[in-house]
Amino acid sequence: MKPMNVIKSIAGTAVLASSAVVVSAASSLPASAASVNAAACATSALTNASGKVHITFYEATAGANLTEIQKLVTAFNNSQNKVVVQDINQPGGYVATWNAYTLSGGNGANVIMDDMFNTQAHVDSQLTLPIADCIAATGFKTSDYLPKTIVQQTIGGQVQALPYSMSAPVLYYNKQAFAAAHLAPLSMTKPITIAQMVADAKALKNAGYSDGMSLKNDPWWLQIWNGMANQYFVNNQNGRAGRATAATFNNASSLSLLTQLQTMTKGGYAKEFSATGTGLAAYDNLFDISSNKSGMSIDTSAALGTIAGYLPMFKNVTLGVAPLPQISASDKGGVQPGGNALSISSKNTTAENAASWAFIQYLESAENLATWDAATGYVPITTAEAKTSTISKLWSKHPEYKVAYTAVSTGTANNATVGPDLGNFNQVSTDIGNALAHLLTDNAATPSSVIANAQSAATADIQSYNASIN
Repeated sequence: MKPMNVIKSIAGTAVLASSAVVVSAASSLPASAASVNAAACATSALTNASGKVHITFYEATAGANLTEIQKLVTAFNNSQNKVVVQDINQPGGYVATWNAYTLSGGNGANVIMDDMFNTQAHVDSQLTLPIADCIAATGFKTSDYLPKTIVQQTIGGQVQALPYSMSAPVLYYNKQAFAAAHLAPLSMTKPITIAQMVADAKALKNAGYSDGMSLKNDPWWLQIWNGMANQYFVNNQNGRAGRATAATFNNASSLSLLTQLQTMTKGGYAKEFSATGTGLAAYDNLFDISSNKSGMSIDTSAALGTIAGYLPMFKNVTLGVAPLPQISASDKGGVQPGGNALSISSKNTTAENAASWAFIQYLESAENLATWDAATGYVPITTAEAKTSTISKLWSKHPEYKVAYTAVSTGTANNATVGPDLGNFNQVSTDIGNALAHLLTDNAATPSSVIANAQSAATADIQSYNASIN
């Protein structure tokens, strides 16, 4: 599909329809929201600028995704004659991108692609502009965004960043392995429980798949499983009714989860894989399936694009995709979105703000989102995008691409289900990752002590961070 040009019609964007979503998202948030600067991204600042406006874009994509984002940047530059975007790839990922941006004092980039869960750090740094200012200035429509994505990015009563690439963890499995283990194919719409996943891993082991399940140690999983169970990951309603001061994930749901995960590794029918790899090493757990050592693994739905490129090489694998298993069959929270969001530097000139917002609107048009998601494996973030012919054809031919969309669309968008709001999200994730690695590689570790110690470490880091910004 040809990328859509939005800059020519920017002055005539849809009427403001985001207020209902923002108000509902802010109902349990502090009442001290800053007033909206309705002139921050006004189109007039761009149209009145003399000559072309040059802006830089920080992103951390890799592999095929880097190629696709560069195609979109080039298409935007060619679609109009007012704005020139320079793409600057940060190969170290989101953490490296944010570090580079903050070290520049907010002057290194005009537009930043960053982790969806790092938004509180943006607010605390005051180095990015609340995207609500741009929404108000141009009447940008957010009502068709999946509710969880907008609630997640709403802090202090304002949408701070605009969701862009959305993903969710899914259960990848080899249908051929399941057949060999006499297991029925998994549904693409109905999640199984962790207990069933454990039983299936044991059956795969007994069927000759030496690792049973390749278990990726990603701290994101614990956070998401708490949301599915409608549990708060940190206090003050996940830091959304007031700043978080302590972790709260040491609960019955987490203990049940960790106990069952360790049961698999101790029993020898799950092998632990690190989540810290870069490049293809990040998918060692999935290559374990292709080598017939494992029959299933949990990973991000955003891996679908990479998997599609390699799958023809492995005739021993017939890809199956199922929703993330639930801790309990009664869990109704659905899956929280992950991925990235787009922000605008608070150090921009008014013309740069307008140019940055024009670029973001281009990327976020339904047609351009569909082009990006179909090529990468990311999930539609708006209902308009989901209705495009690009996505309709994709889901018709490859229904596995719809699994994550259904999972995120399920459940209520509330402060529990959208995940934590933390200024030091990356550090807390490191605390959890270290704890999970200990649990899954040391048979002497006990789930109760591991989760308690992880919560204590996370709480100490949250409090240390809070003290540093006061």
